Amino acid sequence: MKRRTAERGLSLIELLIAMALTLFLVMGLATVYISNEEGSVAQRAEATLDDNVRLAVTLLTTDIRQAGYRWNLSIPVSQMFTIIPDNEADPVAFLATPSNPLIIGTWHGSPAPPYGFAVSFQSDGTLSNCLGQLIPMGAIATDEWKVDTLTNQLECRSRITTVDGNAFGNYVPLVNNVEYMMVRFGIDALGDGSVTGYVTPAKVVTYSQIQAIQVALLMASGDAAAPEGDLGDVLSKPAQRNYNLLGYTLADWPATPDRYLRVVVVRDIALENLISD
Repeated sequence: MKRRTAERGLSLIELLIAMALTLFLVMGLATVYISNEEGSVAQRAEATLDDNVRLAVTLLTTDIRQAGYRWNLSIPVSQMFTIIPDNEADPVAFLATPSNPLIIGTWHGSPAPPYGFAVSFQSDGTLSNCLGQLIPMGAIATDEWKVDTLTNQLECRSRITTVDGNAFGNYVPLVNNVEYMMVRFGIDALGDGSVTGYVTPAKVVTYSQIQAIQVALLMASGDAAAPEGDLGDVLSKPAQRNYNLLGYTLADWPATPDRYLRVVVVRDIALENLISD
């Protein structure tokens, strides 16, 4: 008769060692997962920021390059591009004229930054305003641009007008996570058709010398109004920095440190339709 060998289980020490090894492996896997997830969130946030930068630059460049376009050359320039001053703008500077298709404004923070601006143009039936609306042939469009610093959105509103005028529509947000905008104007002081320097709107003396507009945008990877930990987080820890926008410094920005990535986008956009009879 064979003698049955007693089955032996794990000792307490062996069980504790096995549990410790399992816990170590689980913690390692969790660390890898969290690291990969954070990297994925950062990549998505940076991709969204890149998309917003491209959209903002495209919209602004397209609209500014239309400034001053005149389809019907038989109408004297003195009868075109004049609009009623808006209550958000400087009533002296906010006036589109044939020599100033870019309308200088300092609204939404006047007299301090951020600046807003507008452009006017006459449509040949193929041009659209900043909202993508096709402008009828012969009509004049005026597009106002600004950054809403409460919602962090680049916004525009448009007015489609004849000589008699028409009302502006409401501002429409077009690009998210835009925190600030500054503008300067390229001046041709020598009269040779080239920009000799850039000045702030308040220093423009002769509007007919404006050859270009320089736009600077401060853009973020997330919405500062959103709670911490949203999909805009990129940096490893909350931070503040100084940002220079065309000579104007935003110090210790944002007021409450966050983990968003921020970039300053600067574009020089030439006027292509300077008007003369």
